Amino acid sequence: MGAEDSGKKIYVGIDLDDDVAMVSYAYGKGEPETVSPLAGSEIFSIPTAVCLKRDGNGWAFGEEARRIAKAGLGHCEEHLFERACRGEQVQMGETLYAFSDLLAMFLKKMVALAGRLGPKATLARLVITTRTLDVPVINTLRETADAMRLSGAKVHFLDHKQSFFYYGSSQPGNGGFHDMGLFEYRARKMQFWCLECKKRSRPQLLAIREERYGFEAEEADALFCRIIPQALGRQIVSMIYLVGDGFESGWMKESLKLLCQGRRVFLGKNLFSKGACYAAMRLDEGAFDYVYIGEHEMKSNVSLKVYERGSLSFHTLVTAGVPWFEAKGSCEVIIDGTATIDFWIQQPDSREARIEAVELAALPKRENRTSRIAIEAAPCSDHEVKMTLTDVGLGELVPGSGKKWEYELLL
Repeated sequence: MGAEDSGKKIYVGIDLDDDVAMVSYAYGKGEPETVSPLAGSEIFSIPTAVCLKRDGNGWAFGEEARRIAKAGLGHCEEHLFERACRGEQVQMGETLYAFSDLLAMFLKKMVALAGRLGPKATLARLVITTRTLDVPVINTLRETADAMRLSGAKVHFLDHKQSFFYYGSSQPGNGGFHDMGLFEYRARKMQFWCLECKKRSRPQLLAIREERYGFEAEEADALFCRIIPQALGRQIVSMIYLVGDGFESGWMKESLKLLCQGRRVFLGKNLFSKGACYAAMRLDEGAFDYVYIGEHEMKSNVSLKVYERGSLSFHTLVTAGVPWFEAKGSCEVIIDGTATIDFWIQQPDSREARIEAVELAALPKRENRTSRIAIEAAPCSDHEVKMTLTDVGLGELVPGSGKKWEYELLL
């Protein structure tokens, strides 16, 4: 992706599973498109496989890696994501590789594949979405992103629920947001997600209601007919998405008729990679009409009440709706009056705020407004923030003591 066309931006979303990946991309404000490894095909799954060719001609990826290995012409490794999360290593040729490095190589190839499908452009943001996010997965993705060395591009991580939020909230509609649902069927299990508006505010708060069902393949059509009204209840849902390989065998007859009564129904596999691509676009824009509060997102805003340029305002350190592992904030303030700093904690759908006062014990005594404090907010989870405050002084006139105070905010 050429630097000579740096004015053009490309956004890439990757849905990363243990055995396959899907890649969607968009240029500027265009609609996301999904990469198929076969020209003209709607087969979007790309095996997470890399192969070191035995003839010394480099690497192969995806289905090509499998073919070369099957022909005995290379050393292929698969299931890169799962094995990277376990911290595995493998000897390939004369080199010992961490699977996180092999995964980085694979993902960088996927980004390059998307970039070749249109005009030259600069990668602005890459969003990787996975089925679930926990601390080991986040750490693996961070290590992998560092190994990709994507100069100038920002990388973000989402789970599938947040990808659904970005996909659903990016769809055009009349009169604002309309609730929409998603059924996912795989491995004899079905789950239903309903993306719904929680409060008519600006920005609007969206949340996902989840239901889970055991699902046997026998009498699937009749069973699904019973599940649909249970999942939807009396809620008005305008669109339904069906994802997962369980929907591919064409068994839906009466259940599809029931789903389509007053709703639009879409069947496809690439919703999550497109949702990740929409996320890349929205995050680059900075402003968005909707906020999603899910499992990994901060539940409250953490702010300081400050005077800035003669006016009283709130300075936000941690923003509700931002994934906790991306929600760091920092600033510097000058103490006016008592050696106490008040942190305002407020949920986005409430006008009420809770104040946590932190006393700067043993702060060196100085004239008023000559103590400058650096504040760093580092969330440890979606409901816990570690605050670090440091006395940095006012340069040579009022040297800082370097004294630190640490405080744990529970939201």
